[in-house]
Amino acid sequence: MLFVVALAVFGLQSIALRVYPGRDMGRYVQAFLQLWYQKPVLPTVVNERGPLAAVGVGAPLEVGGWAVEVWLGLLYAASLVAWGGIARLFGPRAAIFTTAALLLYPGYGILFHALASDSLFAAAFAGWAVLVSRAILRPSVRAFLLVGLVMGSLVLVRPANQVLIVFALLPLVLRAPWGRRFSWVAAVSIAYITLTEGWVALEHLRYGDAVAPKPSTAALVAASVLLPLLFAAPWRRRLVSLALLAAVGAVAVKGSSLHDPGQFARSLAPSPGGSIFLFRAFEIDRIVSPDNGPASRTLGTVVQRELLSKEPYRSYGVGMDEFFSSGSDRIFQDLQTLGGSVDLPAVTREAIRRHWSTFAAGIARTNWAMLWTRRVYAPESGRSSPGASTTDFIVVDGRRLPRPSEGQPIPSSRFSPRIGTVGGQAHEVWRSATEHPLVFSDPRDERRFEKLARDTTRLSNRMPAPAAQQGLVHRLNQASHAFPPPVVWLAFGLLALILRRPRRAVVALALSAAGLGVIVGTSLVAFPVAQYAAPVSPAFILLAVVGLVGVQPRGRPGLPWRRGPQAQPDS
Repeated sequence: MLFVVALAVFGLQSIALRVYPGRDMGRYVQAFLQLWYQKPVLPTVVNERGPLAAVGVGAPLEVGGWAVEVWLGLLYAASLVAWGGIARLFGPRAAIFTTAALLLYPGYGILFHALASDSLFAAAFAGWAVLVSRAILRPSVRAFLLVGLVMGSLVLVRPANQVLIVFALLPLVLRAPWGRRFSWVAAVSIAYITLTEGWVALEHLRYGDAVAPKPSTAALVAASVLLPLLFAAPWRRRLVSLALLAAVGAVAVKGSSLHDPGQFARSLAPSPGGSIFLFRAFEIDRIVSPDNGPASRTLGTVVQRELLSKEPYRSYGVGMDEFFSSGSDRIFQDLQTLGGSVDLPAVTREAIRRHWSTFAAGIARTNWAMLWTRRVYAPESGRSSPGASTTDFIVVDGRRLPRPSEGQPIPSSRFSPRIGTVGGQAHEVWRSATEHPLVFSDPRDERRFEKLARDTTRLSNRMPAPAAQQGLVHRLNQASHAFPPPVVWLAFGLLALILRRPRRAVVALALSAAGLGVIVGTSLVAFPVAQYAAPVSPAFILLAVVGLVGVQPRGRPGLPWRRGPQAQPDS
C-alpha cells in the first residue's frame, strides 16, 4: 500500500516537476558508455564516477526518456517502503509518522526527480539501512555479510562512501560473546573488501594504471587475517597461522601497495588531485600560498614558469595573487598537472599547518551548511542570477577578450583532461587566448573521441522535456525551504531518546551515526551541497520519530506531558 501511495505522490510532484538532468549527469553518461570500451577515452571520468551510478544513469537513458521517470519513481517508492519498514520496528505509530514525514519532505522528492548519483545513493542507502537494522536485531554472519556487500555497493555508487568502512566495527557494541562479535566484524569487512577491491582489480586488469591502481595489498592482507574468524573455534588457530604466513609471503614478494584510502572521496570534488585535502585547501578555504613554506615557494616558481607566462593566463592578466585566491576550478585543474614538478601533498600540509584555524573553521562551516542552511531545490527556468553581467567581453591591457563564463578568471583550463589513446597522443595546441583545439596524432583516436561525444549527446537528449509549470516548481522550492533541516531532526531525536529511551534505539542511533558520518566525511573534501546530506536525512527523521513515539519497555514512564496508559511494545 505504501509503495502505491509513494508512486502517487511522485506522480503528483511530476505534474509540476518533470525529471531533469542531475549534477554531472553528462559525466555519468560518459562513464557508462566507456564501461564497454576496450580502452577508455577519458580515463579520469571512469576512475572518478562509481560504476553502479554510471549504470543507474545510463541504462534507463538507453531504454528511453520514459524509462527515466519510471526508474526514478520506483526508486523513490522503494526507498520510502524501506524507511517505513525500519520505522515499523518501533511500533505502528513510528511507521506512520516516519512515512508521513518523508512523503511531505519536498527536498527528498525533488532529489528523486534528478537523474544523477544523488537519487541512486538515497535509494541504496535506504536498502543498506534495512540490512543494518536487521543485522542489529538478529545478528549473524550471514546478516553482516549482506551488510558488508551492500556497503561496498554504496562505494560503487558514490565513491566517497568509503568512509562507511568504520561501521564495520558496529558489531563490537552489540550484546554477544566477543568471539561472535569479532566474527561479525570479519564478515562485514571481508564482504566489503571483496567487492570494492574486486572491482579495482577488474578495472586494473582491463585498463591498467590509467584508470585504477592495483588492489590494495594492505586491504587484502586484512581480509586474509580476518577470514579465520568466520570459522568455528577449532579451526581458527590453524587458519590464522596459515593466513599470517600467506600475508607475510605476499608482502615480501610483491611489497605493500597500500594506496591512499581517501582516493574515492576525491571524486566528490572536480578532480582534486595530489592530496585528499588539496581541493579544500586551494579551492574552498583558499589557504594555499607561496608564503606557506619551501614546497609552496617551489609551487609558486613553477606556476609562474609553467602557467602564468602562457595562455590563457598571459592574455587574461592572471597574476600570482589571483591564481591562489580565486578558488577557480579551472585553475585548480591546471594546478594538478604540476604534480610531476611539485610535491602537492607537501604543499597541502604546509597550508594546513600555517592556517589550521581557517582550515578547521572551514570544515565546521561546511558541516553546518549541509545540516542547516542548504536545501534541495529544483531548477527554475527563466530566472536570471543576480548581478549577472550584461556584456560578453572584458578589456585587459586595452584588448577586448571574451568574458569567461561562470565568473571564472580564464575561459578554460590550459590543460584538458587526459585522453586515452590507442595509436598515438592527444594534446591541446594554444593558438590564442581562446583558440585551443585538441590535436590527435592518430585519426583513430580522434574518431573515438568524437564518437564518445556524439553518444553522450544522444543519450543526454533523451531526457524528458521539462514541464512548463514554473510557478508550481517555485512553490515546491519554497516548501523545501520551509521543511525542517536535518540538524533539527537530529537534535530533537537525540533529546527525545534521552528522555524516553525507547526500545531498539540502537538501530536509529546507528543509522543516524552512519548518515552523520557520510556528511562529515564529505565535508572534508567538498563544497557544502544539499545533495550530499539529503540522501541520508531520512535517518535523522527516523531518529526524531523514534524518540517521540517509539515503543518503550514495559514499566518505563513516558514523557511528562503524556497521559493515559503506557504504550505496549510490539510483538
